[in-house]
Amino acid sequence: MSQIIKKFINKSEDCVFDGLKGLVLSDDSIKFCKHNFRVIFRTDIGELTEKKKVTLLSGGGSGHEPFAAGFVGKFGLSAAVCGDVFASPSSDTVYSAVECIKSPGGTLVFVINYTGDRLNFGMAIERFRANEKMGEPKIDLVFIDDDIALENKSDFTVGGRGLAGAVLVFQIVGYLAEEKGLEFKELLKESNEIVGNVATFGISLEPCAIPGKSKMFELGENEMEIGLGIHGESGIERIKQKSAKDSVAIVMEKLTKSHRLNLNVNDRYIILLNNLGSIRELNILRSEILQWLGENGFTKLEKFCVGTVMTSIDARGFSVSILKVTNNLWVKAFDSNSAISRHLIITKPIIEKCFSKLFIEKSNHERIKEKQGVKIEEINADKFKNALIAATKALKENEEELNKLDGCGDGDCGTTLKTAAKALQEAISRELITFEYPMTSFIQISNILEKHVGGTTGAIYAMLFTAASTHFEKHIDSIIVHQSLQSGLEAIMKYGHAKPGHRTMVDPLNAAIEAVSEPKNESDWRQIVEAAQKSADETAKMEAKSGRASYTSSEQQKQADPGAKAVAIWMKAIFESLF
Repeated sequence: MSQIIKKFINKSEDCVFDGLKGLVLSDDSIKFCKHNFRVIFRTDIGELTEKKKVTLLSGGGSGHEPFAAGFVGKFGLSAAVCGDVFASPSSDTVYSAVECIKSPGGTLVFVINYTGDRLNFGMAIERFRANEKMGEPKIDLVFIDDDIALENKSDFTVGGRGLAGAVLVFQIVGYLAEEKGLEFKELLKESNEIVGNVATFGISLEPCAIPGKSKMFELGENEMEIGLGIHGESGIERIKQKSAKDSVAIVMEKLTKSHRLNLNVNDRYIILLNNLGSIRELNILRSEILQWLGENGFTKLEKFCVGTVMTSIDARGFSVSILKVTNNLWVKAFDSNSAISRHLIITKPIIEKCFSKLFIEKSNHERIKEKQGVKIEEINADKFKNALIAATKALKENEEELNKLDGCGDGDCGTTLKTAAKALQEAISRELITFEYPMTSFIQISNILEKHVGGTTGAIYAMLFTAASTHFEKHIDSIIVHQSLQSGLEAIMKYGHAKPGHRTMVDPLNAAIEAVSEPKNESDWRQIVEAAQKSADETAKMEAKSGRASYTSSEQQKQADPGAKAVAIWMKAIFESLF
């Protein structure tokens, strides 16, 4: 039996009204139609009709929020009509919406091109025309069919589906109707012109799930769906999962080469990057889109819009819409604050910008003054270097184990330490660490960790090496190394507020320091390493009182602390390298 996907709802059958209720309660510029609670319209509708403005209506099945109810407001829709999840509203509900916003200036009704919506909206319009007694009413439908996934299918006669391109249409038409005051026939013509110049293509890693149901289709672990719609239906093709860069390339090539757009490098255009529901990689995708545009010579980008505006509930995917600009007013419309643009981040990037110039050249501040502190013999410098290499290798090899132990945290302790290890290995290969001068090398290591390793781990280890470095100014021996480790521990305890017994990396470090006060030979250091390993294992029996694991229940803390185990791992690796 397929697993039902959990959601924060009351009852599946009430989720549409509950969502609309939250929207209306939080915004005094909109209200419910008293005859039908599936219709939301502007509270200032009287002002629009009094000024004989053309009113705008759209809607369809729910599950695409903020479309369409979230777009009701200034320079946006006059009303929205909402069906059940992925189901067209009834013609009677659509009729109620038309009645709420009818205007002497006329009404345009925008329908995303699905069969149920075409039929129900069309029936409502015909009924409205038949019931009006004041001559031929000014009302008409605009079908939004921006999906180009099926445009090459020879027996495809119903046209493309309506997708996120509708959002670009609404932003422009709302501005033209309310700010520029275009009259009905002119606005109808302009609306169809806009629709004819917009194209959309979508791609997804995971399908959506209707409230109370399981996922609408299954995708393999390494598969992705391309050319899908917004009602949970499968796409036109299932392919092996690609990187963000390659996924963007697929989408952009489909769009720019489509019959609908046939975009060339001299065309001006507007882009919408739309989150289909649950992705958080929009900035990565935005970067890849901009790079693709630059590499392929499409430099006439007027506006770049990014947002979660036409969703498929919680689908893990994205769509890109491109609008070919043929009217300067279309671009101007995106400078207006509207009920649509409030959901978008709108910018005008410069495509010609060389991406290498985005990165500021490294300052000399990270190249610290060399030859600080005592100098050690070349043979000992080589031992130091090999010990560090051994430690980094051990951390990389234990990435998976440390990640598993980090179940009470964010599951990435091993990955973070692998990042640290790789950064240090690269620095070693580039001869950026001066091993002949331990004080200098410890500060260099600290700087590398501070720069390349984020989160708590980077800060803690950078602090450890910085504090330890102060002991190597004039002299170095086995006891000095032990003292430097103690200073590093004290710094971690002071600023991290962790103490022995708190189930952290402090436990093995403290055990190591207390095992032998003045180590002088291999036997003493073996005792130190064994004490660290024993202490790390014993953290499995402790309750976390510091670190992220302290925010979880003791029931979840059944394994050794990953930070503590990491200390034992690198200590053992260093010992085996030296002795």
